[in-house]
Amino acid sequence: MESLHFGAGNIGRGVIGKLLSDSGFNVIFVDINQFLIDAINYHKKYNVRLVSEYQDKIECVKNVSAIHIDNPNIIKIIANVTIITTAVGFNILDKIAIIIAKGLIYKMDTGSNKPLNIISCENKFLASSYLKKVVLSYLPIQYHGYLKKYIGFVDCSIDSIIPSIYSKEKDMLLLIIENFQEWIVNSKQFKGDIPNIKDMKLKNNIISYIERKLFTLNTGHAIAAYLGLIQGYETIQSAIQDHHIYKLVKNAMRESGEVLIKKYNFNKNDHFSYINHVLSRFKNPFLLDPLKRIARNPVQKLDKEERLFKPALGAIKYNFSYSYLIKGIAAALYYRNENDLESIQIGIMIKKYGIKKSILTISRLDNYADFISDIIAEYNVLLS
Repeated sequence: MESLHFGAGNIGRGVIGKLLSDSGFNVIFVDINQFLIDAINYHKKYNVRLVSEYQDKIECVKNVSAIHIDNPNIIKIIANVTIITTAVGFNILDKIAIIIAKGLIYKMDTGSNKPLNIISCENKFLASSYLKKVVLSYLPIQYHGYLKKYIGFVDCSIDSIIPSIYSKEKDMLLLIIENFQEWIVNSKQFKGDIPNIKDMKLKNNIISYIERKLFTLNTGHAIAAYLGLIQGYETIQSAIQDHHIYKLVKNAMRESGEVLIKKYNFNKNDHFSYINHVLSRFKNPFLLDPLKRIARNPVQKLDKEERLFKPALGAIKYNFSYSYLIKGIAAALYYRNENDLESIQIGIMIKKYGIKKSILTISRLDNYADFISDIIAEYNVLLS
C-alpha cells in the first residue's frame, strides 16, 4: 500500500507519516525543501522521540521516501495511491489543489476506478471540504461525476504538539513530539473501504470534534502565547507556569467551553476535564515550544471564524461571559514581532486607521458595537 503526503514537517512526519507507516503504508512525502527530501531518500527512515512527564522513548519510522513538489512524477503517483494527506498550512491548499486536480485527471483518463481518499490535516475548519471545492474548480465539468463516485475528501481533526521541525541533536531528521496524538476523521466521507490506520478514530459528528480542538487547545495556546510574550516569556511551558497567565488562559478556555457545551450538548464535567488535560500538555517540560511559533500569523488567528473571535461571538449568542476571551483578543492585537509580517501589518493598520477600524477589518466583523468597545478597552489597558 502506498500513500502520498504533502508536507514533510512537524505534523506530516511526526504524526501522519508515522501513523501511516505504522499501519503498513509506504509513505511518499512531497515537500519543497530539497535538503530534507535528500535526507529522507538517503536514510529511508527517521526517528521520532515521544516525550511526556512519565515517558521518553524513540521509535523508528520506516518505509518512507520523498519527492519535490515540482517533480512531474507526482501526477502518476496521485493516480496510483489509495490515500493522500496534507499538512502544509491552510494557505497553501490552493497550490496543492492544482497538483491534485492534474493527478485526478490523469487517474480518470487512464481508466482507474480504484477509490482514493484525501484527508487534509490542516489547522482549519473542514479543510478537506475546502480542498474539494478548490480541486473541483480546476477540474473540467466532465470529470466531476467521476470525482463524486471515486474520490473521497475526508474532514478531520488532528491534535499533537511538535515544537520545531528539526531537533538540536545530530540526527537532523529526528522529531521530538509529545506522547499524545489524536486523529479523528469523518467516517461518512470515505469512498470504498475505509483504510485501517493506527489510532485513527472514526466519528460521524466530526464538526463537534473539530471545534472542540480548535476552540480549546488552539484558543488556549494562542492566548497563552500572546499574554506570555507581553510578559517576556519565551516558551509555552514558562508562560503557563505564571499563575496569572494560567488563570487567564484557563478561564478563557472555560468561556469557550461553555459555548461548546451549549452548542454540542457536551457533558460539562467531561469537557472541563478535557480543558485540564490540555493545560497539563502545555506544561510538558520536555517540549520547549516557542511562543513566537504559536503566536505567528495573528491576522489569520483574529478572523471572526477563528480561535479567538468565534468562541467569543458564540458567548454573545448564548449570553455567556467572554471577558477572558477579550483579554486574549486584545493581546493578539498588541503583539509585535519584527519577524512576523502579519503582526507588523496589524501595527501599521492601527497606526493608520485606528484600533476600531482595524479590528473590524481584520476580523471581518460588521456589528457588535459593545463587543468592539470592550476589546478596545482591554487593548488600551495594555497600552497604558
